[in-house]
Amino acid sequence: MLQKLALRPIRQALALMMLLALGGCATESPFAEFADITFRHLPTINLRVVDIQIDNKVARNVLAPHVGHNFPVPPVDALRRWGEDRLRAAGSKGTARFTILAADAVEERLKIDDGIRATFTKEQSENYLVTVSASLEVFDENGIRRAFIKAKSERRQTVAEDITLTGRRKVWFTITERLMAEFNAEMERNIQRYMTEFAL
Repeated sequence: MLQKLALRPIRQALALMMLLALGGCATESPFAEFADITFRHLPTINLRVVDIQIDNKVARNVLAPHVGHNFPVPPVDALRRWGEDRLRAAGSKGTARFTILAADAVEERLKIDDGIRATFTKEQSENYLVTVSASLEVFDENGIRRAFIKAKSERRQTVAEDITLTGRRKVWFTITERLMAEFNAEMERNIQRYMTEFAL
């Protein structure tokens, strides 16, 4: 009985050491926080309208190979935020409509070599194609369309077969951030080129 009592603290210490060792080997959390993608740091685009509408024509798709809903900032949310942050009504009549036409991320599984060479190399296992597209229209007080522009941006990115979930989410975030920078630049160019009558 005394021997059993003497062994109990040793067993407890060993169990604690195992737990600490396992904790030290744990991988980084897949739920790492990411900043939101906003455009508040950019000047607003003031339009000669009294109202701005934001319309989403993209159906939510959570079935493979679509993965945009898993992104830290889904592409559709980034597009909506662009419309909310950048567009301002600064007129006395008419309406502007910002319409989300496409906001998709598709995952393609790549063929991986399972031969001897694969033992010594890390291959690219997935390819991501991310697309965003939206239009901006201006209607007069009678509902007649007076101006129309559209912008689209697309990026591809592959990831290695040994990437962690956190690493994959970082890639997704970076893709979305760069994609939206390209979309923003194209929208600005098109507004300056084709909407000078309605942009202040």
